[in-house]
Amino acid sequence: MMQVVILPESVTRDWIEKEGRALLSPPAAEPPLLDASKVRLVDSAGVSLLWYLGRQYARAGKKIILRNASREVLAALTGAVYPHPGAPERGTPEPNVLVRLGDAAVGLYNTAVLALSMLAEILYWGTFGLLKKRDFQKGAIEQQMFQMGYRALGIVGLLSFLIGNVLALQAAMQLEHFGAGIFLAPMIVISMIKELGPLMTAIILTGRNGSAVTAEIATMVVGEEIDALRTMGIHPIQYVIVPKFFALSITMPLLSITASFTGLLGGYLVAVFYLDISSGLFIREMMKSIALADVIANIVKSVVFSWLIIWIGAFHGFRVRGGAEAVGRETTASVVTGIFIIIMADAIFSFVF
Repeated sequence: MMQVVILPESVTRDWIEKEGRALLSPPAAEPPLLDASKVRLVDSAGVSLLWYLGRQYARAGKKIILRNASREVLAALTGAVYPHPGAPERGTPEPNVLVRLGDAAVGLYNTAVLALSMLAEILYWGTFGLLKKRDFQKGAIEQQMFQMGYRALGIVGLLSFLIGNVLALQAAMQLEHFGAGIFLAPMIVISMIKELGPLMTAIILTGRNGSAVTAEIATMVVGEEIDALRTMGIHPIQYVIVPKFFALSITMPLLSITASFTGLLGGYLVAVFYLDISSGLFIREMMKSIALADVIANIVKSVVFSWLIIWIGAFHGFRVRGGAEAVGRETTASVVTGIFIIIMADAIFSFVF
């Protein structure tokens, strides 16, 4: 038999604690019939009780009955915060493909605007901003040249030598079949000086210096050191980024030239000891193949690549929000993005030079 429960005039927390606890017992075989003819006031606790009862019986496939409820009571029970008792749950619908594409496009646009703004600030504080004030310490550029340039000389030279050696060896194995081993000299010269020298140097320095720039700035952001610089009236771009910008712009062309000639050394050893070409003949052919335009292209590419490394490293460093996990995430993203952008820039340069 259906149980009839006459609700009091005020269905509030006080009534629930004193008399309404019986309704919170395990659901009966038959749902109760709630008579709300006397109800004039229902607070949030009362709404929660009725909503809870509706959910409990709905799971058993039954519904509670509420009769003689006034408009005010029904409005409280069917409000936006609490769904109608027994109403089926509905999950949030997933956005369709067009919505996701739109969100991705908006996110890409916002990221591009922030990145270009960062580039504009670096160029301004590295040029015209120096006429207003200089916020970096004396000797900061020389220190960064030592850290980012001189200390990278060993790894850049060694890897370039090995790359030149492998490239020359693979080419020599094919040229030897046609008796055209002497053509190894112009091939290795053009490959190392015009293309692989600046490109491999940029990729190595992206992994070494670009990640270091991002990690340093991100740690300063997390540790609120960037906010402290702004509080003291020091512009963080000029204090942290500008010395690195000038240091890498000076040292990277030198590293690129060094990488090109160590790669040529690797090709020279392959020509002399594998193809048995005389040292003098290979050097003469190599010198005839070196063009001033290729050397200029090497220097221009390396300078542009150095700007990209600092720009991308600074952008990912300043956008960090969170703790140590965010620092690692942005550092990884900096290296991946830097390598991708540098390879794209090199492809564009291939159509120019």
